Amino acid sequence: MAYANAHVKVTIFGTSCDGGEEWSTGFRMGQEDSGGGNFGIGEGWLEEVLPLWQTFFTASLNGINNNWKTVGIKAAIILPDGKTDLANVKTLAYASPISGGNGGTRFPPQVALVAQLAAASPVGLGAKGRMYLPGVCHAVNTNGHISVTEGQNIANNLRTFLDGCETATNSPGFVINASKGRPGVPFTAPVNRRVTSVRVGSVYDTQRRRRNGLTEQYWSASLVA
Repeated sequence: MAYANAHVKVTIFGTSCDGGEEWSTGFRMGQEDSGGGNFGIGEGWLEEVLPLWQTFFTASLNGINNNWKTVGIKAAIILPDGKTDLANVKTLAYASPISGGNGGTRFPPQVALVAQLAAASPVGLGAKGRMYLPGVCHAVNTNGHISVTEGQNIANNLRTFLDGCETATNSPGFVINASKGRPGVPFTAPVNRRVTSVRVGSVYDTQRRRRNGLTEQYWSASLVA
């Protein structure tokens, strides 16, 4: 299945567990179906995105543990056929990896808080996207939830980051959810839908992932014969 039109896939990547594990998150930018087409990554745009993410990542209110570090950000053009335009890939790294702004208890790498990127209409293809937020370590209450204040702070600050990506110099458009449609009968065409709101849940999720350099250790105890 193809995409409705070309767009930019943004990937933010880094490490955790003293560099033993790798993580990534991201989102997509472009036009809704009324626009689009082939385009490049605008000069200076990714350079402005780097400090915007740094502000989000290091804000203590977001609760990202300082053992999580961001190494850099990559932007790549995804063509309508779903392939990456290898001539239009740009990666920028921070001068040195930046650390999260919270020094409290850390959670395992599989624990992640999820942000929902929602379009104006709550139903249909492209209505919702997901963005895993790395290293958030806010404590949970006895009912298993983070507090309302903590969740709303993250949602507000993530909105500010994504708004900044849209208004930065030579932005490729809007934050979008890009759906490949649905094959078969009935066929549903691919669609790009502009993200209009960010929602952060109060319950941590589990992100399925393989361990990288985190080697497990074992301790044993023998039963009495």
